[in-house]
This record gives sequence, structure tokens and C-alpha cells, in this order.
Amino acid sequence: MPEITTPSSIMPEIHPRNSLSTFLPRALEQVVKSVTRSTPDEYDRDSEGLRKVDFRIGEETFPIFVGHDRLDALIAKLKLHLDTFDHLFLGYDENTVKYCAPQLEAALQRAGISFKTCVMGLTEANKNMAALDHILETFLQSGGTRKTVMCPVGGGIVSNTFGLAAGLLFRGIRLVQIPTTFLNAHDAVTSKKQAINHTGYKNIVGLFHLPSLVLCDTSFYETLTRREMKAGLGELTKNAALFGGDHYELMKRTTMDHGWQLTPEEMTEATFLGMSAKDMLLCQDPKEKHLALLFEYGHTVGHALELTQGVSTSHGEGVTLGMLAVSYIAWKMGIMTAEDREAHDALVHALDPEIIIPDRDCLAEVMDKVMHDNKRGYLPEREGFVPMILNKRIGEMHKPNPMYLEYCPVDLVEESVKVLLNRYGPYKYKL
Repeated sequence: MPEITTPSSIMPEIHPRNSLSTFLPRALEQVVKSVTRSTPDEYDRDSEGLRKVDFRIGEETFPIFVGHDRLDALIAKLKLHLDTFDHLFLGYDENTVKYCAPQLEAALQRAGISFKTCVMGLTEANKNMAALDHILETFLQSGGTRKTVMCPVGGGIVSNTFGLAAGLLFRGIRLVQIPTTFLNAHDAVTSKKQAINHTGYKNIVGLFHLPSLVLCDTSFYETLTRREMKAGLGELTKNAALFGGDHYELMKRTTMDHGWQLTPEEMTEATFLGMSAKDMLLCQDPKEKHLALLFEYGHTVGHALELTQGVSTSHGEGVTLGMLAVSYIAWKMGIMTAEDREAHDALVHALDPEIIIPDRDCLAEVMDKVMHDNKRGYLPEREGFVPMILNKRIGEMHKPNPMYLEYCPVDLVEESVKVLLNRYGPYKYKL
């Protein structure tokens, strides 16, 4: 049985920069042309040197401000864009309370803005009911009211958990997202989806709650490890496979040409390009039920790996590993050619995703997570099949229906997981 492809010596040249992928399905191409700006440079800059975009989710919009080492200017936007509030409720994890809180809280004090704080655990295992209950209890016991503004400060775990609390308290209080990771700045904060994990299943308990404002200071990225930066680049790798064009060129420059050395301006460009990808689909599909399901590419197997006992990988890297599994499936189903698969997988190999897999048979556990993926239910159930999003080639997604979901045989999905585990883990499976 053929293995997952190995890296090419150079990244293949597929789409020119600043051009729309010639492979985009016609319907998606019209959306992209009609609702997006062609390059990140076209986003507005204000007098404080901040980049701004009015992010659209359906008919609703909220402002996003991005700057580098511009924390005071960003904090000033709170008073400018929010009506009267009594105080902020700052939500941290165990890292951001150490590395980001001192600068943020000093800026709030300079601006005369009062705040209360709450800290949750750092890992995916802490994104649960116990953490949610701790946040709700702390909020109420510290005097939180309908006029209090919830402000998660950190990565996607913090944003999702405190965001869910914001949607529940008083049936919804205002939410200001302050992402401090590269991944969160173009992922969780640019969505209405707020959720936690439960009973071993990812993002299974949640609701839709729109942020009022997003404030992003990319200088916080300087606190991240190389691994954490790779987590953010993992989602951008997914976008490169989805859209080609600028997204593909960004990943080529970042993972191949620059050796991970991003300047502050390049960090801002990458953040805005990731935001533009979400903006162009969420304005048409605010609850992510059809067109925006494309952003779930690679997530079915990726989430399963993240949630498997003893497996250690970041969300973004898990997504790229999931991309390898679905490219194998698409190739075996005749949807993707061997040549297109090689080019697709080269994107992932250039990122060099890291994962620790225990030296035991964990296939059944991974497959159990796959079979309970939160995308089940969009299509009528078919015994022996798993609905998955597949790619034909870089910049063109397989579209069997408006949800872009294909029925994939369970046996083939299991085979793709075996190939993946054989490549990255010590325990070997027969194919």
C-alpha cells in the first residue's frame, strides 16, 4: 500500500501571488471576488497606525484592530467602540496571566479602566464543564453584571471557554476578544462559535455569540515558542490548500524561504490574510453550516488525534496531519491525482508538524473520535461511511453537495489513519 508522500525538494509553483486560484469552484470564486479585498495592504490604517477591518458574519459586523506594540492605542478602542460598561472581566490561562497580563493590565490602568480577573487551565483537557463553572462562579462572585464586558486573553482554549460563558451569562453579555497567539488571531476569535469539550468529544457543547470587538497586538506573539507559531501556521497551511493564491504564497515564503523568521509586518500580514479567509465565507454562511464548513478541512482526523489519550500535538499541527489523511482518502477514491496529492502533502511536510504518539495500539480510540465528529448530522447517516471534506488539488475543493461533504468508506478512513500513525508513531499497523 503506498505511503503518505514525502516532501518535495522545493515547494511546487502552482498559483501566482495576488491572483485568485483558477481552481476555485465557480460559486466560491464569485463569493471571493465580491466580498474580499485582494491584498492585506488594502485594509484601513487609522491615525494610531492600527490596521482595521469590519469583520462580517452574515448581516452582523464587528471591528478588528491589529497593531504591533500598540497596546495603549488598542485599549483606547474599548472606550471608543463600546457603550457604558462597569468593568472588564479578563480571562487568562496559566501562561497569559504570567506573560501578557502585566503589560495589558498596566495599559488598562493608564486608561483608567477597571477590571477583575479569572484564570483557567492551559491545555485542551481544561476546556470543560469544570472550567466553565469556575468562570461563571468567579464572574458572579466578583460582582459581574449585565454591563460587564468579558475579555478572554490568550489562545483558542481561553477564547472558546470564556466566550461560551459570555453567551450564557444574562443570556449574553458583550465579548471583547484579545488574542495573544498567532493561531487564535485568525481562528477562534473570527467566529460566533463558542464551545467546550465534553465526554471526550471536541466542541460538542456550545452556542453562537458574536464578539463586540477584537483587539490584537502582534507583539504578544513574541512570547510564543516555535511550536506555538507552528500551530498558527497549521491553520494557514489548511487555507493554502483551500484557496491557493496569496495563501499558498504566504506559506511558501514562511515555511521554505524565511526559515520561520517573520518580521512584525509579516506577522501582521499573515494575521490579516488568515482573517480575510474567514471573512469571505462567514459573510455568506454565518453559522458555518455549508460554505464555511470548508474551514473544517483536515479537522475530523486532526480533532480525533488531539483528543486521543497519550497523543500530544497542537491544534494547528493536528489539522495538517488530518490533511494528510484526507489527501490519502481523496487519492484512493480517485478524487485527487497522485501528482496533486504530492503537491498538497508538500505543504504539510514543509511545516514539519510535530506529534507524540504512544507506543500502543490507539487506532480504535482515534476511530471512535472520528465516528463521533461534530460534522455528523449535516448529511443523512449512511452505515459504513464517514462524511469528510476532500480536496481535488491546491485551490479546488471537491463539492458533491453544498456542504462539501463526501461519504467516505469507514474502512478507507481507518486505513488512512493507519498510514498516518505508521508514519509518525512507534507502533506499526499492517496494511
